[in-house]
Formats: sequence, C-alpha cells, structure tokens
Amino acid sequence: MRALTSLALLSVASSCLADREIQVPKGHKLRDGEVRFEYLGVPGEKASWVWLGTGLNTAFEAELSMVREDSDTGKGSFNVSYNLTPPIIDISPGISFGVTDGLNVTSGGRALYLATTFHYGNLGELNQDIPTELTLGFWTKRTGLGFFAVRFPLSEVLSLIAEHDSERLAAGVEVRPVRGLALKTVFETGRTSLGLTLSHRF
Repeated sequence: MRALTSLALLSVASSCLADREIQVPKGHKLRDGEVRFEYLGVPGEKASWVWLGTGLNTAFEAELSMVREDSDTGKGSFNVSYNLTPPIIDISPGISFGVTDGLNVTSGGRALYLATTFHYGNLGELNQDIPTELTLGFWTKRTGLGFFAVRFPLSEVLSLIAEHDSERLAAGVEVRPVRGLALKTVFETGRTSLGLTLSHRF
C-alpha cells in the first residue's frame, strides 16, 4: 500500500519536474510529448544559457542548447539522456545517464554523466504533496568528477534550490505561479542569474 501511495505522489509531482536543477542534470526526464524551454541569464552581462528539450518515449530525452559565455557570440550544442528508472518517493532513486554539450563547444566541454535523484516525502502542511530532492552524480568534465543538487519545496509554489558542479556553488529560489511556468533567481559568487522555464505537454 505504501508503494502504491508513493507511486501516486510521484505521478503528481513529476508533472512539474525537469531534468536539471540549475545546470547539473538529474535522475529523471521530461514526459513523453512534453516540450520545455529554459533560459538562464546574468542581467547586465552577456553570459546566458538557453535550452529547448523534449521527452522521447518513456526513456529518452533530447535537448538543443545555446550557450553564451562572457564575450563570445553564442555556441549551439545538444544534450541527450536515458532514464533507466524514475524516482519512487522514500523507496528508490531515479537513475539517468547521458551526455552534455555533445558538440564540445563550451568551456566545460563534452561530458558523459550518471545522475541519481532521491525523493523524500515531506510532512508539512504546505509541502506534503511535493518531495524534497537530492541528486548525486558523476561526470567526465575537466573541472571535476562529481556534482550534487538539492531542492527543498516550501510549498507547491515556492522552492529553495542549490547545486555544486565541482567548480561552482550556486543557490537560489524558484517560484511556480502557474502550471508550466517557473521563475528562478540564482546566486553565485560575484553574480546573480535570472531564469525562466516554460513547459507544455502536447
């Protein structure tokens, strides 16, 4: 009975999840037929990241990316992932592996990765239907081999997020005012980024 309850909660929560916390990958995917647009940029600077992805059948996800680092004019690449298993709340993690920056055009370079995401049930009045997430992973980036990410929902609308990609630590706040829309503010040493996510399932 507990497993069935967890699966039901998972199906509700997964409708508002993505495969990335801020920039590191996670152990789950977009649903089949879902399309997601993401933008993350630094106000007053040229640095920005754009992703356009979709879920392909029950296991694969494909994504086009455009990265503009400092003074360059922007470089296009792609990300692909395979979700071995979705996370089940308080029972087992979601496991995904894939490749980021398939064309090897960014400063971080192409990387193969393995990401595991754990979901933990909450008991609060405002967040009991949305799990806390912990992601642990490994990849082949030159800057470091490990990464982690955390998402703690305060309510269905508001979440605290953080990640470390072996090079940079980032933390922020994400607001989801309506279904399919997320706004985030991300703080790092020396800069603040603003993000927008739009998603729709066809």
